[in-house]
Amino acid sequence: MKEGGAQAFVRVPSERSRRDPRLDVLRGLALIMIFIDHVPENLYSFYTIRMIGFSDAAEAFVLISGISAGLAYSHRFAGAMMSTARVIWRRALTIYGAHVLSTLLALLMTVPAVFAFGLFEFGATNGVDWAWRQPLATAVGIFAMTYQVSYFNILPLYVVLFAAVPGLLWLGRRSVLPMLAVSAAIWLAGRWSGLKMPAHPGDWAWYFNPFCWLFLFAIGLAVGMTARRGKALVPFSPFLYAAAVAFVLFAAWWRFTGHYSFPWPEGLTPSVIADTSKETLGLPRIAHILALAYIVVYLPGFRRFLETPVFHPVNIMGRASLVTFVAGSLIAFALQIFRTVYPTGLLEDTLLLAAGLVIQYCAARYALQRAGRLVLPAARPGQEQVRPMENLTVRAPRKANR
Repeated sequence: MKEGGAQAFVRVPSERSRRDPRLDVLRGLALIMIFIDHVPENLYSFYTIRMIGFSDAAEAFVLISGISAGLAYSHRFAGAMMSTARVIWRRALTIYGAHVLSTLLALLMTVPAVFAFGLFEFGATNGVDWAWRQPLATAVGIFAMTYQVSYFNILPLYVVLFAAVPGLLWLGRRSVLPMLAVSAAIWLAGRWSGLKMPAHPGDWAWYFNPFCWLFLFAIGLAVGMTARRGKALVPFSPFLYAAAVAFVLFAAWWRFTGHYSFPWPEGLTPSVIADTSKETLGLPRIAHILALAYIVVYLPGFRRFLETPVFHPVNIMGRASLVTFVAGSLIAFALQIFRTVYPTGLLEDTLLLAAGLVIQYCAARYALQRAGRLVLPAARPGQEQVRPMENLTVRAPRKANR
């Protein structure tokens, strides 16, 4: 394959080529940061991505999920729409089951602790109190996804996103532009009209508004679909790369100075985009995670760096992302309860977080091993190492010959 002319090629590798580890490792890192952030006020939570920019690990996870879905399903959808749609919807059903199970386990863990240790404020803050205030409505809400315990509210978003994947793939079957245009229009409509998914019991709405988060997921989907077609959605450009680096550095400086909201010009910026809301996915959050992604994709040597043995455990956690996320959410919620009852210091937090990460790794490894998808770091001599779910291969550009 030729390279040059300020151009980078994204291609689907052959069956025997080595797997690009970036999606799995970066997804694993996002899950680790989500776990750390879900144990509030520990020292390490002040050094995750959310503290150095407008986006956080949730945006990274959604973007990577969209890319993975585009790579996994777009080529099959073109030749067998309904059978592929059924596969996708079965995945959405699996995510739904994981949400219901994790919510039930969270309540089974939390409600007894609330009454045993008098943690009624903790229960009210995290929405657990509905379990004894309106038990029937809570039970219905769990299965209808209208009741969401704090820190257990991202899986319903994924259920909706994956349910929408066949429709998005159909829109993008010839070109990704219609798909991106429709998802962008839905994003604008969600932010402008306040369209939300209802919650019950209670009078709030879903924390992650799927009408708004669909746009970022669709961008990731477009990246994966375009890669499947042998192209790059956004080829390398020195100007774009410099702009991405500048924006990321500005965001870090802005956050370090104690600010959070993006400094839009007052009176000149439409209110529909002039915030950094996580619930409705403000424009600065989208721009920040896309800038980070652009930097990472075209960073020389980054793929090889992530292939080093130190990242093998993170790779495994990223490949078994659903198991890792559910285990991490339950462990983080248990640590919140523990730290509320027994205040901890840096040493205790370090040990507790490390133990939680080890448990997540073991759960992820067991899930992959049981599914027959566990890949050892090194292949046997004379044997080709099999790496399932071949994804992106991105080659960094060389200097053009003039």
